[in-house]
Amino acid sequence: MIASNRARPQTNTVVVLWLVALFVITALGVLPLFFYRLDLSKLTFSTPIPVLVGIGIEITAYAPTLAALLVVALVPGGGGIGRLLRPVARWRIGLSWYLLALLGPSVLFVVGDVVRLGLGLPLPPHWLIIPGAAAIAFLVGALIAGSFGEEVGWRGLGQPRLQARYGSVRAAVAVGAVWSVWHLWPAAAPGGLNSTTWSDVVLTFVRLIATSIVFAWIYNGTQGSLLIVMLAHAGHNLAVRFVPVADSVQHGDPVVATLYVVAAVAVVIATRSRWLSPAPPSETRLRGEGTEAQA
Repeated sequence: MIASNRARPQTNTVVVLWLVALFVITALGVLPLFFYRLDLSKLTFSTPIPVLVGIGIEITAYAPTLAALLVVALVPGGGGIGRLLRPVARWRIGLSWYLLALLGPSVLFVVGDVVRLGLGLPLPPHWLIIPGAAAIAFLVGALIAGSFGEEVGWRGLGQPRLQARYGSVRAAVAVGAVWSVWHLWPAAAPGGLNSTTWSDVVLTFVRLIATSIVFAWIYNGTQGSLLIVMLAHAGHNLAVRFVPVADSVQHGDPVVATLYVVAAVAVVIATRSRWLSPAPPSETRLRGEGTEAQA
């Protein structure tokens, strides 16, 4: 217990420094947009952009992971890059988790279309879309950025360190809130406010906090497999492409956000006995989280 108490300030320091690094790296990535005075609301995937802008956008996409790698490598007690990345290779998990991660979001999106149909809401022209070769090439890069570029930070560093002290649900809500703020960085870019509404902001927070709870459940249910969480993140991005909603609205879609909330509530109710309090010190040490040597 004494070792656990000594570890808490170190853990909090690592998380705080990770958050600082996250937003500093994000700001540096967005900076070229201001330098070249590019209106983000007018950019498309076919718009030619300066090399520095492209690099900046890529840096921004990988900011959660870059910040995590930087902090654990440089901060005393951070644990090192090897420990941070080890869960990425944890692949010996039941097949059901792989299927849930990759197909679950698409099923949820299809259910969303059924809900729209029942409520008489606008439907997309096609329920399923197979992207072309060019779109698939872009999608591969987006999947890597969304999965590895983000999840090493959100679920690799933030979730396990926070849940060791505050419990899984509160940790997931905190990570989800930060995830939502970070995800709205385009609103701070030139022209970003022109394409962002208050409903987009609110629904982004609702959806990502709920998704964070579901992803935390996946992370804990697979004994800390970051690989499965990364596949779940990729599964959502695939669903966005394969099962589009009306008018291509994603972050501000109330049906999708509501379904993620339903999934999160179901997860909390089904696992409440293990989620309402921090993990016992013995369990924390067993998982390699929260001890003085590894914090």
